[in-house]
Amino acid sequence: MEIYDDIKEKTGDIFDDLTNHLEARWNLGVLNAAEKTAEAVSSAASAIIIGVITIFVLFFLSLGLAWIIGQSLNNLAYGLFIVAGFYAIVGFIVYALRDTFIKIPVINSLIHKFYYED
Repeated sequence: MEIYDDIKEKTGDIFDDLTNHLEARWNLGVLNAAEKTAEAVSSAASAIIIGVITIFVLFFLSLGLAWIIGQSLNNLAYGLFIVAGFYAIVGFIVYALRDTFIKIPVINSLIHKFYYED
């Protein structure tokens, strides 16, 4: 009977060790996922903040340029239309090339953040 008790005890120890190991692996996976998600969210927040600041700077630079063009043409509206036309052309080009310049780099960046460690 003593052999059976010894086997039963060792089997219980192995089961406990396996349970602890699986729990530790699960916790490690959760922590890694949380870290990568937090890194992705903080990168997105940084990009949004920098984007908003860039939009404000670009807006005021555009107004200044439109003002200068309007002054040289003696009509402020012409300056505004010329700058708006420039942005329309740039917008069409960006829209046509959106996969190359926006979609693929964003996807690659996210894949790099989630699957590769620095």
